Amino acid sequence: MAPPEMDSASKGLKERHEYVFSCPSSFSLSFAVWLVDDYTQKEPLGEVRVSLKEESIKAVKNLSSYYTFSGLPEGEYTLSVESALYFSEERVVDTRSFAGSKEPVVKIILKPRPLYPFPNRATLIRGLFTADIGLPEGITVKATSKSAEWKIQEVIQGIPDEKGEFVLYFREAIKGKADVVLEIKGEGIEIIVPASVEEGKSTYTGVISIS
Repeated sequence: MAPPEMDSASKGLKERHEYVFSCPSSFSLSFAVWLVDDYTQKEPLGEVRVSLKEESIKAVKNLSSYYTFSGLPEGEYTLSVESALYFSEERVVDTRSFAGSKEPVVKIILKPRPLYPFPNRATLIRGLFTADIGLPEGITVKATSKSAEWKIQEVIQGIPDEKGEFVLYFREAIKGKADVVLEIKGEGIEIIVPASVEEGKSTYTGVISIS
């Protein structure tokens, strides 16, 4: 059974997995990690490495694609998820919070990096940040639209990778072409950049200088 707290877009994943934590007592499941691709709302693509920083403990992936840890002493652990296609994620997990639970699951949504293999007809906005002394940490890019004909129903937000590249992806159906505004924020940074989005195409904003 999938985690009890789950958005509607992920219900299909639950129906396909039908995963039940019915492990033998000798297995001693500590907790499982459920990974979801933010773009497809399905299982992640490519190789994903799931581990605990403490003693470099690696997870065991079961047949239902859950990453499991077993036999851990109760306490706090730093969960690390790494992949070439997704931004890295870290979570502090306290196994004591799962006491008495039949479904000790940690759900993590993975955000695709710019090199993610989006389908050919994906609706995207791509761009590149540059800075004289290196990009400050914590930069976010958010797309908004006030167009009466087309409004963004979902939150479209991304972050740049180590090269300064970013990609914003639209999951909802988009018809035609619309103007949007990119809100770029970070520590001491607030920039507005006009852009456009077109159905089934990748739009490039060009180089955006961060001073």
